[in-house]
Amino acid sequence: MRVSAMFVCLVVASACSAQTALTEQDVIAKQQPLIVKLFGAGVGSLDSYGTGLLVSKDGHVLTVWNHLVSTGYLTAVTLDGRRFSVETLGTSAEYDVALLKLKTQPGESFPFVDLAQAVDPNPGASILAFSNMFKVAAGNEPVTVVHGVIAAKIPLEATQGRWKFPVRSAVWLVDAITNNSGSAGGLLTDLEGRPVGLIGREIRHAASRQWVNYAVPLTTLKPVVETLLAGKKVDTKPKDSDSTAMLSDQDLTVRYGLTLLPNVVERTPAYVDAVEPGSQAESSGFRRGDLIVLLADTVVTGVSDVQRRMAEFRQGEKMVFTVNRDQELVTVELKAVTPKATSPAGAK
Repeated sequence: MRVSAMFVCLVVASACSAQTALTEQDVIAKQQPLIVKLFGAGVGSLDSYGTGLLVSKDGHVLTVWNHLVSTGYLTAVTLDGRRFSVETLGTSAEYDVALLKLKTQPGESFPFVDLAQAVDPNPGASILAFSNMFKVAAGNEPVTVVHGVIAAKIPLEATQGRWKFPVRSAVWLVDAITNNSGSAGGLLTDLEGRPVGLIGREIRHAASRQWVNYAVPLTTLKPVVETLLAGKKVDTKPKDSDSTAMLSDQDLTVRYGLTLLPNVVERTPAYVDAVEPGSQAESSGFRRGDLIVLLADTVVTGVSDVQRRMAEFRQGEKMVFTVNRDQELVTVELKAVTPKATSPAGAK
């Protein structure tokens, strides 16, 4: 009788264990409601769609700070197909993230990624990557899931055009194709569904020029999100050097006939304050009130960012700007002008 009772207990325990253990399909299904599909304005070769993570029950969304966020017109679609307009609550250039908020009705609640449960797996650990790559999901369809492996955790030197990857802390390098259109802002989890990272944008390694599959650890981003949720600014890290070339207000006016808003606060929006008659800025199509949102397909963070990046162009190079004008995106081009070298005193 004891043997029989023990046998029954073992069978019951085994059955209970089988019922409670999550299969991979269970894990995937559990993560899908935590992802939103983002749709906005595509510019040039840049896509009009991306991905975000719900990080609060009130509808806060974490994503990569890219052109979708900066150009506006952003819409989020949840797994059940509901569409929400979105506002940007805060951004961090240092961590390349933006915190958004769904415009919801009172009392609405959402499942969300609990960043307190974020883990740092060891290299070699298997992962799942959730994202709206290639706009596979537009309504109530689930987002795409890619299987992969954590290859390493290292600092990353990478670029996107003239834009340099700003995150100084180590990121996950992933042995999986996550560097796809629309994947930026997706979720990386382990096989148990614990949050691991925020999938990054399409960038290349600075030295090898190879595309990089990476994610920023959510353990790194947790305090950033908490700061933004509290309505505070993320501390700005000191620059490596104060000698970065930058066009002055006078340079912009003299060379291009372009005057931006006075840079009186950190990251003053890059609004055009005045355009000189007969100038290159006027002939190129700039207008007073234009908001510069992109330069060379890269997000503009403010007036000083425009002045710094324009200084990088050489004489005659084409500078392509995207401006927000009366709720429309307009492309404007300027040719870089650099000062002519002056002859030494007494030279003929």
